[in-house]
Amino acid sequence: MKDFLTVVIPCKNESTYIADTLLSLNNQSGMKDVRVIIADANSDDGTVDIINSLSGLMRFNIELIEGGPVSVGRNNGAKLCTTPYILFLDADTQFKKKTTIRKSLSKMFRGYKLVTCRLKSRSYSFLSKLAFYIFNITHPTINEAFAPGLYFMTDMESFVKYGMFDETVTQSEDFLLSKKYKKSQFYIMNHYVTQDDRRFKKMGYIKFIKLLILNYFNKNNIEHFKKNVNYW
Repeated sequence: MKDFLTVVIPCKNESTYIADTLLSLNNQSGMKDVRVIIADANSDDGTVDIINSLSGLMRFNIELIEGGPVSVGRNNGAKLCTTPYILFLDADTQFKKKTTIRKSLSKMFRGYKLVTCRLKSRSYSFLSKLAFYIFNITHPTINEAFAPGLYFMTDMESFVKYGMFDETVTQSEDFLLSKKYKKSQFYIMNHYVTQDDRRFKKMGYIKFIKLLILNYFNKNNIEHFKKNVNYW
């Protein structure tokens, strides 16, 4: 798999999550010698120390580079990619099955250009679990392709063709890039990746849902996505 796939993880002050994310990634089948680029945005909470302490213990090769805002970190990692496919993960993404990445890559080999997974919350909060459940139900019905940034696998040719992640927006850069792909070339794996509900908590569920609705109705208005909504 190392000759085909590069993994990119943007992060900033992820000391609570990064170790579990890397250990979960290490348990994925086929990860031996895969290049994992971590774009760190000047973390000051011990994140880099944790990454360095785990570096020699992983089956994959960790490369730590300079990051920035999420889109910048992802793009910085992508610019170093020499493989035909790339997988973007968030620093708190974890896997439920050991074959998720390998099977996703097999979909790319079949001609898909964008692959993602189903989502599950690691929180015990009922509202959090409900929000992820609703997303999984409605996700396949959306008229456009949408791969959330916590698990975004694409071929490099399409990624560059569609302009990479927009570094001028403050949120929803994954949505804005995804919708440029053809729906017929988009695939949702029947595998789950999990994530914390910290962004729900930070913004509040009602405000977060309102934001998603506004984003959809303003999907062709790029200025809407440049407003600072304190998402990150």
